[in-house]
Parts: sequence; C-alpha cells; structure tokens
Amino acid sequence: MSLCEDMLLCNYRRCRLKLSGYAWVTACSHIFCDQHGSGEFSRSPAICPACNSTLSGKLDIVRTELSPSEEYKAMVLAGLRPEIVLDISSRALAFWTVLDSPYFLLTS
Repeated sequence: MSLCEDMLLCNYRRCRLKLSGYAWVTACSHIFCDQHGSGEFSRSPAICPACNSTLSGKLDIVRTELSPSEEYKAMVLAGLRPEIVLDISSRALAFWTVLDSPYFLLTS
C-alpha cells in the first residue's frame, strides 16, 4: 500500500503520529506533527530532526493545513501563469514520490 492510499505520519522518530489538521513540511521533504514542528523549528538555526539538514532559508520550513477549505483551494493558485501552476503541482507530486520511495520508507 502506498502512503498516498494510507496516511502521513510524523517523521519525528519518537512520534510517528498520524498527521491531521496542521503539519510542518521541510525543504528536505520531511513532515512533522504540529507539536514537534512547533518545538523543533522555534530554534535558530533550525535543524531537521529527521536528517539533520540545516533549514536556514525563509521557506525551508512551512506550516501547512493538510485539509484546506474549498475557498482556499479555489484561490491559492488563481492569477498565476499556467507554467507556474504546473511547476508547483510537479513539486507537490515529487514530495509524495519521495515519501513513497523504498529508501525513504526504510530510513523513516
């Protein structure tokens, strides 16, 4: 079963909580529950607790709503050129590809 068919789990090694509501996503393709993300990423510089990558860029860590409203989904990409929308979509799909890879599943 792929993760897309199952669920997202917090990548914090001692947590592994099923994610819902809000989550923290990193540029190194890890995702954390709101509790561990809030705690871990309040430090400077932020370090990914899953892979020890330094997360110093403004958008290296993003808190996101996992089930956004229909209103948000209708407006979030409105006004962007189609090639930008496709680029954003391909990056989002790449995130899921990493999560579903055998290497990631073994090291998580």
